[in-house]
Amino acid sequence: MNKFLRISGATLFIFLMVFAVIVVVKHEQASRLYGTMTLFDKGNIVHNFSHMNEIFLTSPVKRSGPVFNFGSSPSDLPESFTYKGETITTDEFLNRRATTALLVIKDDNINYEKYYLGTGENDLRISWSMAKSFTVTLFGIAAEGGLIDINAPVEQYLPEMKGSGYEGVPIRNVLQMSSGVLWNEDYGDFYSDINRMGRILAVGGSLDDFTTTLTNEKPSGQEFHYVSMDTHIISMIARRVTGKSMIAQAEQHIWSKIGMEGDAYWITDSTGAEFALGGLNMQSRDYARFGRLYLNNGNWNGEQIVPEAWIKAATSPASPHNEPGPDKLGYGFQWWLAPNARPGEFFAVGVYGQFIYVNQPENIVIVKNSADRDFMDAIGSKPETISFFRAITDKLH
Repeated sequence: MNKFLRISGATLFIFLMVFAVIVVVKHEQASRLYGTMTLFDKGNIVHNFSHMNEIFLTSPVKRSGPVFNFGSSPSDLPESFTYKGETITTDEFLNRRATTALLVIKDDNINYEKYYLGTGENDLRISWSMAKSFTVTLFGIAAEGGLIDINAPVEQYLPEMKGSGYEGVPIRNVLQMSSGVLWNEDYGDFYSDINRMGRILAVGGSLDDFTTTLTNEKPSGQEFHYVSMDTHIISMIARRVTGKSMIAQAEQHIWSKIGMEGDAYWITDSTGAEFALGGLNMQSRDYARFGRLYLNNGNWNGEQIVPEAWIKAATSPASPHNEPGPDKLGYGFQWWLAPNARPGEFFAVGVYGQFIYVNQPENIVIVKNSADRDFMDAIGSKPETISFFRAITDKLH
C-alpha cells in the first residue's frame, strides 16, 4: 500500500507539474494574443509602441564600440507648410498625426529634437516596416559579397519554396515588391494575410513555414504590389547563405559599426526567427544614425559599411512600374521614393507614421515616430509627411 501511495503521489506530482506548465504556456499565448488584439487601441497604442517587448517574444540586438554623437545646432521648425494647395500649421500636423518623436539632423548637427505624448528620448520605438530597409541592407551586404545572385529564382536558395507562390520568382522582383504573390495587407480585416501573420507572432508558429503557404496571383515583375512577406523571404535567404541570424548580422554590420547609442531588440516568432519585415525597436537617434549611413552612401567615417552600388540600387526606382510620378510614390529595394522625388531624396516608412527621411544634397536626415491611428486616411499620410519634411529642408537651406 505504501508503495502504491508513493507511486500515486509521484504520478500526481508529475501531472500537476505538467498541468502548471500548460497553464503558464497557454497564459503567455493568451496574453500575447490579447496584447496583439488591443495593440492599436486608442488608450494603449502610445505605450505599446515603446514597450513591444511586453507583448511579443523578442531577442536583443547588442551595440558595441564607441558611440557616435551628433553635434547641436538648434533651429525652429517652419510654422506651416503647403500640402495639396492648403496651408497646414506644423503644430496641428504634429498633433493630428499623433507624433511621438521628431528629430532633424543637418550636417551631423541636431537641429531639432522633441518627444511627445509622454514618451522620452530613451524609448525603444517600434520600426514597423522601416525594418524592411534594415533587412535589405544586410541582404545587400551578402549579395554584394557574392553570396547571392539577385537574378536567380527564390528556390535556388530556398528549395522549400517549390510549389509555393515564390517558385520561379526572381529575387530581384521580390526585392522591389513585385513578386506577384497573392497578399492582403488590410490591417482592418481580421482575416487578412497580415493579421494572420500577426496571430502567428502572438500564439506561436513559424513565419518561415507561413511563407510556403502563400500562392501566386499574377506573373512577377509586372507591377508593384506591397507584400510584406516578400521581406521575410529576403531575410530567409540572408540567413541561409550566411548561416547567421538577422540579429547576428545586424550586430556584425550595423550595431558594431555606426556608433549606435543603445541596444535594440527584434521581435521574433516562437522558433526564434526575426520578424524581419517590421519588428525592430530602438531609440529615435539610432534610427537617425542608420539614416546617416545611407546619407553617406554606405560609408561611415571612412569605412565602407555597405557597398555604394547597393545603396544606389536600393534607393533608385527598380523598374519602370516603380518610378515615382506627380501623385505616385516610387519604390527601390525596400526603400521609398516620394512623388516628384528630388535627386538623392528617399525614405523608409512604417505603418502608423514611422519615417526615416534622407536628403543627400541637403545633408539632412529626419526621423519621425508616431502612433497615428489615422495613417490610412484620405489625406494621405505619406505624401503629407514628405511635404512637411521638404518644408523643414527648404527652411534649413
